[in-house]
Amino acid sequence: MKILLVYPDIHTIQFYHFQHGLAWISAVLKQAGHQVELLYLDREISVEMFVEKVRASAADLVGFSSITLQYQFTRRYAQSLKQALKIPLVIGGIHATVAPEEVMQEGIFDFLIRGEGEYPLLELVQALETGRDWRQIQNLWWREGDEIKFNPNRAPIDLDQLPFPDRELFDENRLLKENFGQLTMMASRGCIFACSYCCNSVLTELAGGAKKWHRQRKVEKVIEELKIAHQRCPDIKSIIFMDEVFTAERKWVREFCLEYQKHFHTPFQIYVRVGTVDYDTLKLLRETGLYSILVGVESGDEQIRRDVLNRRMSNEKIIELFKWADELGIETWSLNMIGVPGETERTIQKTIKLNQKIFPSHLQLSVFQPFPGIPLYERCMREGLIPEGEATAIYLNQPRLNLPGISRERLRQLYDEFVALGWLWEAKKGKKGYLDLSAEFDRAKIHQAQPGFVMLWLVRILGEDRLSILIHPDSMVSWRVKLKKNSRLRFGAGFSPDVWDKPGAGCWYLVKVKTRFGPEQTLFSKYLDPKHNEDERRWNDFEVDLSRFGEKKVELKLETKVDNGNEYCVAFWSRPHLIQGEKDGTPG
Repeated sequence: MKILLVYPDIHTIQFYHFQHGLAWISAVLKQAGHQVELLYLDREISVEMFVEKVRASAADLVGFSSITLQYQFTRRYAQSLKQALKIPLVIGGIHATVAPEEVMQEGIFDFLIRGEGEYPLLELVQALETGRDWRQIQNLWWREGDEIKFNPNRAPIDLDQLPFPDRELFDENRLLKENFGQLTMMASRGCIFACSYCCNSVLTELAGGAKKWHRQRKVEKVIEELKIAHQRCPDIKSIIFMDEVFTAERKWVREFCLEYQKHFHTPFQIYVRVGTVDYDTLKLLRETGLYSILVGVESGDEQIRRDVLNRRMSNEKIIELFKWADELGIETWSLNMIGVPGETERTIQKTIKLNQKIFPSHLQLSVFQPFPGIPLYERCMREGLIPEGEATAIYLNQPRLNLPGISRERLRQLYDEFVALGWLWEAKKGKKGYLDLSAEFDRAKIHQAQPGFVMLWLVRILGEDRLSILIHPDSMVSWRVKLKKNSRLRFGAGFSPDVWDKPGAGCWYLVKVKTRFGPEQTLFSKYLDPKHNEDERRWNDFEVDLSRFGEKKVELKLETKVDNGNEYCVAFWSRPHLIQGEKDGTPG
């Protein structure tokens, strides 16, 4: 039987990425002799085009995997198939799991699989192929007329009995290219905690408790999968483990470190929960290859963390973990969320101040989204915080709740201010050269054509993330600087990939210098147009010689200009910084 898996990933901040759930489902189906293809939707297409793609696949069954943010697209495309083709439609994924009644009431899907889908889908495919009765399959939901029927969920899967995820389901070259050579792995499934805003609270309940839901793969299985991945893709530059809490079991972590050191030198990144790791374990991980940790801080207000988010940890413990990471030379990500019930401007300011103290390498901020099915959603509904008619609407990083303590407008304003601070902190912590202009953005003089045309921004081009200064033409940013002898300015230039296929053209990148008494001089002038020149669809790195100015005080200007209109002209300068000339044969 041929199965087409559909994965919508539309209008998200993510790039083309590996999805473990689908890869494991595909591996189980292929192991049983079935054919599997993936339709990865990273942009909207017409329903007519979608139907043609499905028809061309000659699939016998179509399976959709959808998170809540993507369900609006999933519904639309599935409805088009329902009308155009007589083919069984199955839905799984987290939205179907947390809101199965809502999904099945719409009458679009023939089947819904709640929870882990590997073996329920296999059993359904085999039953449909052979004409056997499928009504006893655990985890399965279906409709009989207007009545919704379902079977109870089976026990959580033994992860070590699964085949390795099917990496061939995805375009491996594209994955590595668009994620800067980073491989995605999972050493466990599930979570030992029950945060009120997270789907794991629902999944834990379905599984019968955290001890049953959280499962750790054997170390030898993880190492074996990593060996195969390195053989298939020798150009892997780093690994990210997507486990909810990589450090949930310290004994397992120590065993993993000992085995990993024997076989690999690839640096890796993990998610860490405050309180699950001590200094010695973090040190061992660092010695093994750990270069980065992602830590859920969420709120700087302890009462909100404890009573609203069900996250029991103190600010002191959070500060301690980030201090340890700094001492060990580990990059840090601080993951934060604002706009939860009980939020006020004062609690948000406490979150900002806590992040100032921990001074992370990177900050990630989101606005709370009340996803149906999670405990905090139910609280929002009880308290009337979700406007009528918006109970299932999703707006990425837009305030959703009518909070008594802060307006939606002010919340969005604080979100923008917080994000800007995070990028400034990132620039200051990772500053380059003897003067990093990004790190000095807060003292720059800005001339912009319109508000919002100049700001710090994190940009990914061809998988490489760079903190940059957006200078949308016609705009200019300048700094008063004291040059050192034999100075050079280094920077990267590039356009956001989001506008490569948009109307318009490129722009001029200009570097100008003005001394106190002399005329302004243009030292660098380069026209880039990635819209029409594919060779420029990358980071274009440049260096400008400033040695003629000796050790003078100058005004250094970065400017973008266009010959015609500036439509969709999103121009970035990545990490402009000053370095000195070579000294004793060593670059400055």
